[in-house]
Amino acid sequence: MTNSDGTPPEEFSQERFYEEGAAGGMHSSEVEEFLASPDSTWLIKLTTIKEDGWPMTVPLWYQWSNGAFFVVGRKYSLWVEDLKREPRCSICIEELAHPRVRKVIAQCSAEIVEGPAIAEGSAWLPVAEEMACRYAGPDGAEQLVPSHDWERYLVRLVPREGRLTTWQGADWAARYFDPGQRPDLEAQDS
Repeated sequence: MTNSDGTPPEEFSQERFYEEGAAGGMHSSEVEEFLASPDSTWLIKLTTIKEDGWPMTVPLWYQWSNGAFFVVGRKYSLWVEDLKREPRCSICIEELAHPRVRKVIAQCSAEIVEGPAIAEGSAWLPVAEEMACRYAGPDGAEQLVPSHDWERYLVRLVPREGRLTTWQGADWAARYFDPGQRPDLEAQDS
C-alpha cells in the first residue's frame, strides 16, 4: 500500500493492548488513505431508520470523494426508500486487522443525487465502475456491463459537522478511564 504520492505510508505499530501513544484518532491524511486508497476494500455499514422507527443496517460498497460517501442502490433497494423518507442515517467503516483496527463512524444526511436511472449518461456509472474495480478487481467495470440497463440510484451521504469520528489502534480513549487509571493518557491530553 502507498500514499497517493507513491510514498509508503508511515508504519503503525502496536504490539499489545494499552500501549502508550499507539492509539488515537486519525489525521485527515490518514482518513483519506483509509477511505479512498485503491486498496480500501472495507464495506460501509449504512444504518437507516425504517418506517416503524427501527434501525436497519446494510453493508455496501462505497466511494469517498470530496468529504462525502457515495453509494449506488438498485431501483427497489429498501434502504434507498428509507433514505427518501428519512435522510438521517449513520455509517461505520472498520478495518478488523489487529492491531491497527482503523475505523470511521459518522452521522450523515443522505441526498438522492440521481435515480432511478440506467447507466448511459448517468452520474452513478463512474462511481459504480470505480467501486467495481476496487472491490472486484481490474475487470470489475466490465462485469457491470450486462446490468447497464438496470435502473439504479446514486446517493450521497454527507457527514454532519463534527459528527465524523475516527480511531486507530486497540487502546481505549482517555475518556473511558477514571482519573489515575491511565496516567500516560492523561499526560497526552494535558
